[in-house]
Amino acid sequence: MTTTTTPRIGVRFEPGWPPEDLPEFARWAEDAGFDELWFSEDLPWAGGIAMAATALAVTSRISVGIGLLPAVTRNVATAAMDIAALARLPPGRVIIALGNGILAWMGEIGARVPRPLVALEETTVALRRLLAGETVSVDGSYVHLEHVTLGFPPVESPKIFLGTTGPVGLRVTGRSSDGVLLPELATPDAVRWAREQMASAGGRGETLLLAMTSIGDDRAQALAELRPRVQGLIDLRFFDKLTEIAGLGADGSGELTDDILQSLAIGGTPEDAARTVAAWTEAGATRIIIVSGADDPRTSYRRFADDVFPLLGR
Repeated sequence: MTTTTTPRIGVRFEPGWPPEDLPEFARWAEDAGFDELWFSEDLPWAGGIAMAATALAVTSRISVGIGLLPAVTRNVATAAMDIAALARLPPGRVIIALGNGILAWMGEIGARVPRPLVALEETTVALRRLLAGETVSVDGSYVHLEHVTLGFPPVESPKIFLGTTGPVGLRVTGRSSDGVLLPELATPDAVRWAREQMASAGGRGETLLLAMTSIGDDRAQALAELRPRVQGLIDLRFFDKLTEIAGLGADGSGELTDDILQSLAIGGTPEDAARTVAAWTEAGATRIIIVSGADDPRTSYRRFADDVFPLLGR
C-alpha cells in the first residue's frame, strides 16, 4: 500500500523515560527518518525546555517539539526568552504546543487558574508577538507586560500550536495560534470536526495529533497491548467530544471494538498502520506524533520506521 501524500511524522520521547536516555534516542530518531521529536512537559518528569535543548544539541536535522507546555507555569516573557534562544540556535527546528496542563497537577503547584482558556489565549497571543520581535504591552486577566521586547528574537518564529479539544478551546485555537494538537483519541472524523471548529473562528491552521502505537506481525497481539492504554485514556473522561465522535459516547462507556481502536490509534500490522495514517491524512492531519502504546514501545517505533515508512512512500 502506498499513499501519495503523508503528513510529517514525529515520535515522542516518553515523559517517564530517564533524561539520560535522550541523546541516544534523539540520534536514533533522526537516523530512522522521523521528521520530528516531541516531548510532553508533565509533572513530575523532566522539563521540556531542557529536554528540547539537549535534543537540538545532539542532532542536526530533526525538528524538536515541546507539547504540551503548560501556559500558566511560566511568565510569558521568560518563556519567550527560552523559546527564542532555542529557535535561534538551530533556526527552523523548534515547535511549541501550549496547553492548560493537567488541572490536578496545576493545583499541586499552585498554578491552577479559574479561567484556563482565557489564560491560554492571552499567553499565546503575547508569546507570538514577543517572538515576532514586537514591543508588547498588555494588561489582561492573567498576562501583564509593560513595554517588553526580546533582546534576541528568533530569526524565524516557531509555530505555536494549542492542545485543546472542546468547541470553545478550538475556536480560541483558530483565532490565536498556528493550529491544534489533538490528544491520543482523535479519529479521522474528529480531525475533520476540529478543523471545522477552528475554521468557524477564522482559523486555517494545521491539525496535529498524538497517536498511540503498537505494531507487530500478529494483529491480535498488537491490539491486545494497545487496548488497555487507550481504554485508560477513555476512562479519564477528559475528552468527551472525541469519544462521542469515535462512537464510544460522551461518557466513554461504549464498546472499544477493534474497528474503533484502529480508527483512533495505530495498532496492528504495518499495513494496518499505513491505512490509519492515510485515513488521518485524508481527513486533514498535517503532523502525526506516535507515542507509546505497546509493552515494548521502542520495538513499535522501530517497526514504524522500518516497515511503515516504505508503505507511506518514504
